[in-house]
Amino acid sequence: MIDGKVRISEAAKILGVSVSTLRNWEGSGKLYAERSVGNQRYYHLAELKKFAADIEALGLVWATSAIPPELPPEYYCELPDRFTSRVTKMGMELQGDVRFSEELDSLITLVASEIGDNSFAHNVGNWPDSPGAFYAYDLRKRVIVIADRGRGVKATLRQVRPSIATDMEALKVAFTEIISGRNPEKRGQGLKVVLKVLESREVGLFYRSGIGVVTVPVKKPGYLSIGLADQNVRGTYCVIKF
Repeated sequence: MIDGKVRISEAAKILGVSVSTLRNWEGSGKLYAERSVGNQRYYHLAELKKFAADIEALGLVWATSAIPPELPPEYYCELPDRFTSRVTKMGMELQGDVRFSEELDSLITLVASEIGDNSFAHNVGNWPDSPGAFYAYDLRKRVIVIADRGRGVKATLRQVRPSIATDMEALKVAFTEIISGRNPEKRGQGLKVVLKVLESREVGLFYRSGIGVVTVPVKKPGYLSIGLADQNVRGTYCVIKF
């Protein structure tokens, strides 16, 4: 290792893949390598560790555990300002990535912003245990993960529609119906905006609250399905793919 960088053979061992796989990833833009004067590939160790992190699994554990595990500071947004600044940073990274169009940059940023803003607006002053949101993204893997340990969609919407009986019904209402312009539903209109974005571009969504789950496949933009999950999410858990 030299100055926090490793050669391709060491990088392959760290990630548990072959050297040829790393070369293919570089060619596709999935994982970049730095080249020396002699044209040897070097990888930053910190970047390899970040790439190897399973942010989907980490976010799900945080959202489902009885006691919230401690999160790395780069994945935890205790206050809305922290979340907003990190989304802005992601947007700038998207703009600097030639793989994504300017239109897709703005739409992905919009979807992440709406979902994260919902987490804070739904639970301000009413967090059951751990405040804030889990927020992590990896543009090379084309994935964004947002989660919270709030009251969940059903408990929030029952304040304006007490007749909502299940998590699945609550998710259907949240994504497809406008109840009123009053709080707390007012902030929930953002999920309708999210669905409109998903209908227009190949952006996928996996959104859970309680034992309900909303799925929109990447390859079928706008195809919305609502079903039951295999475990309870305390607040919300969302994976965005593009």
